[in-house]
Amino acid sequence: MQRLALIAPALLLLPLLPALAAAATAAPIDPALFDARGADVRSFTKEADIAAPAAAVYALWTDAAAWQGLMGEPSRANLDLEIGGRYEWLFDGNIGSNGCQVLSYIPGRMVSFSWNAPPGQATRERHTWVVVETIETAPGATHVRLTHLGFGQGPDWDQTFAYFDQAWGRVLPMMKANLEGGSR
Repeated sequence: MQRLALIAPALLLLPLLPALAAAATAAPIDPALFDARGADVRSFTKEADIAAPAAAVYALWTDAAAWQGLMGEPSRANLDLEIGGRYEWLFDGNIGSNGCQVLSYIPGRMVSFSWNAPPGQATRERHTWVVVETIETAPGATHVRLTHLGFGQGPDWDQTFAYFDQAWGRVLPMMKANLEGGSR
């Protein structure tokens, strides 16, 4: 009888196990991975107007299947839309933004995530962050604003800054072409 008294409360937790397992995909965000602090943060912004519904544009940033449809094989993504969830774009199926995480989101409107430099760059193990806002400007029309922040100082960070300034300048037009019926 005493054993049953000890086990009964634990049995009440059984229905919660699936929810607890689902929540286990998120991980704590480690601020030590970021160099930038305070209000004066090195950043740049890219913007695009896309003739597509805001939901479709937002999905490219938050839905793994939509992202893979844009990028094609062998690319894949691990996107867990929850604070601390995975935010990994794996361009060759294995390497990309490994270890990056969702930092915040407003469903259908904004997502922010940590980001790292490509392999081979000295800043690879450090993180910056990206904020993507999707703003419906008219039915079937969306304005996208991408702000990439948190670059450190020095020649290695200068290289990373220049790389992403150019890379995001290619990604937004690629998304625009894809959503507007053009090619990648």
